[in-house]
Amino acid sequence: MNNPGIFNKFYDTKAVNRVLNLFFFISIIFLMACEPKYTITPFYEGIIKGSSESISEFIEADEVDFNRFRELLEKGNLNSTLKAYNPHGDNYTLFLPTDEAFNRFISNSEMYDSFQDLLEDEDYVKLLVKYHVVNMALRTNDFPFGALPDTTLSGELLTISFSNNQDSAIQKVNNYAAIITPDIKLSNGFIHVIDEVLKPVVFNHYEWLERNSNYSIFTSALETTGLKDTFNIQKGLTKSLYTANSLLVESDEVFHIKGIFTIDDLINKYSPNRQDYNSYSNGLFQFVAYHIMEGKLFLNNFEGLNTNYNSYGSLPISINGNGLDIKINSGVENFDTLISNNDTTFINYIGLFYDISNVITKNGAIHFIQNIMEPYKPSPKAQLFQFYEDPTIMKASLQPNTYKFDDPEVFEKLKWVGIKEIKYVKSASQTDFTNDDYLEIDGEFALTYEIPKILPGRYIIQIRANGNYYNNAFIMVFLDNIQVGGNIDLTSGSNYHTFDIGLINISNYEIHHLGIRTLIPGRLTWDYVTFYPF
Repeated sequence: MNNPGIFNKFYDTKAVNRVLNLFFFISIIFLMACEPKYTITPFYEGIIKGSSESISEFIEADEVDFNRFRELLEKGNLNSTLKAYNPHGDNYTLFLPTDEAFNRFISNSEMYDSFQDLLEDEDYVKLLVKYHVVNMALRTNDFPFGALPDTTLSGELLTISFSNNQDSAIQKVNNYAAIITPDIKLSNGFIHVIDEVLKPVVFNHYEWLERNSNYSIFTSALETTGLKDTFNIQKGLTKSLYTANSLLVESDEVFHIKGIFTIDDLINKYSPNRQDYNSYSNGLFQFVAYHIMEGKLFLNNFEGLNTNYNSYGSLPISINGNGLDIKINSGVENFDTLISNNDTTFINYIGLFYDISNVITKNGAIHFIQNIMEPYKPSPKAQLFQFYEDPTIMKASLQPNTYKFDDPEVFEKLKWVGIKEIKYVKSASQTDFTNDDYLEIDGEFALTYEIPKILPGRYIIQIRANGNYYNNAFIMVFLDNIQVGGNIDLTSGSNYHTFDIGLINISNYEIHHLGIRTLIPGRLTWDYVTFYPF
């Protein structure tokens, strides 16, 4: 990253039916009591009606169905954890596999010949148990269609998807383990019984696709352009992190519909006269890079107004989420026409295969699309940045805590001078800041934050910060070393205030640097920065 100059101063039809079916099945979940496929014993019924027993005590009392997991708890020394209240948040959620699930896990395992072999691998036992426990209490009614709002005790995210089975809707964890008995309420959280053992995620995006032959063309395109290397590990807060990004991927079948059967066919379409496939200006490179989105984005992240999501290519992707009716690049091309009762509906957007998307990897999520996605220039949209583009801040945001940093080098996107440390605060109970977190900088300082690419256009810059504290700073704001607006008095607003900084013109779709420098030293409690089209 270049050192910014501010420091020098001082610092188809199937798509529609799939969506309608999905709404129908989700409504079943919320409006009807699910009929569990797992037999609920009288002991279960007592628990469901309300019990003072803990999660561990529940498992210890069952001598029929959960013997395997009980042994893992004991071996991993996590009994006491699940007998107590969660000291860091709102209790726990356990996805509890049955003994039958463990029998299948062992029979399909390449690592273990018997359950006893598994027990002897203490490190993996601890990881496996922690991977089944989420660091907050969640009913099934609170599940999003995507990543759960907190991590497991092993620090990983789990995802929830919905699929239909005959006349009922099934919730699945990581697109794999079906919840067969939901919402068993205990004194320190909830248990949801699942029919498979969850396997900790070990693959990045490319490694997952490489092991699934239905996506061989796109996988070959990642290899040919060298973009498979964008999923490698980076330095993080306490350990190595995988680059946070998400994929939109066409299956081989989708490519076949358009007459593309091999990687050579794809090359002939997008780069017929050039062989520098790893060049940013190459057509094949741009096509593949356009499918890689910055950040960990699950389907529930797309629910909302039309938003531009930055890609690794030269253009962003336009996604409009109305509930779970997610439309990609609306209005670009007419992909299908529906005629019903003399009404004609044009499907002029790229749809998703909902029931197989939200595939979680070390990088983020893979989603599968129903049509070939061509690069397309959308209109400018509001862009909000909460510093999650930096892997260190992304990692810190996953657990409630206060982090103090005295070394700017731990960050990729954030740099500062003039002060000894900055704080990142993530609270489980904070309601005044978006996503319950903020940066705190105090003293005489200059800092810059690397802003992802924004479409050319005219924007007003806004920052949200604490604006009602006597010791707050007076600041100046810069974009790419040019001051925006006038001086900002951070003591002049309400407690949590949005400050209009000024108008700017962006002429190129490229990375920018937002700088803040103190005019009068003091505190900046910073929630986010927003670029609004004007």
